[in-house]
Amino acid sequence: MNKIVLEDSFYKLNLDNGKNYIITSNNNSEVEFNVLDNTNTKIVEINQSDTKTKYIFNILENSNIEIDIFDDSKSVKRTIDININGENSKVLLNVSSISSEENEYIVNVFHNKSNTISKTNIHGVTNNDSKIIITNNGYIKKGCKKSKLIQDNKIITMGENNSKIKPNLYIDEYDVEASHGAYIGKFDNDTLFYLSSRGLDEKLSYNLLINGFLLDSFYKYESLTQNLIDIINKYWR
Repeated sequence: MNKIVLEDSFYKLNLDNGKNYIITSNNNSEVEFNVLDNTNTKIVEINQSDTKTKYIFNILENSNIEIDIFDDSKSVKRTIDININGENSKVLLNVSSISSEENEYIVNVFHNKSNTISKTNIHGVTNNDSKIIITNNGYIKKGCKKSKLIQDNKIITMGENNSKIKPNLYIDEYDVEASHGAYIGKFDNDTLFYLSSRGLDEKLSYNLLINGFLLDSFYKYESLTQNLIDIINKYWR
């Protein structure tokens, strides 16, 4: 994968077709990513530092981009703006978050052309009494027909519930599909009971469930998977 190291500054980057990128960012990075016509690309970021970042994605026609972010930190604040400016383009955003104090995500997805698709999956686990705050805003402008916007926001609380999810849809066109989901709570008791009936103790059950919950989007990055499993095992093993 192509490596991009971001220091404390502002960047503008053009993403090339067929290339995948791994990002390392430091605090206070602001980055504008330009996805040109007919581009197919992936971006992955594994972060274990306190960070404050703003990412802006400008996506042109017939392009497909997947963004996968994994955060393990005491304090994260991310703002992600996605501008789908070309027809027949698709964006998939996956965020997996382990919070030790407070992680905050503000995501804005703008459908500015017809026949566009966006899906945002923001999944987090709070450690002890930490919290995750998610604001997920989706916009479809009038005239952007045949567009599809899906939000999936889930937070699993392993202590007190101090988290918040704000899923918002701003839809100005009828001929579209738009949906959002928001869940804050524990793992399902029936699932835990099933695992215990198969001989798994509580710690191992939680470990398996958290791995599946946070890593679903990352198994395709084989060189990174074991590192992510080791991160999760610091807390639940």
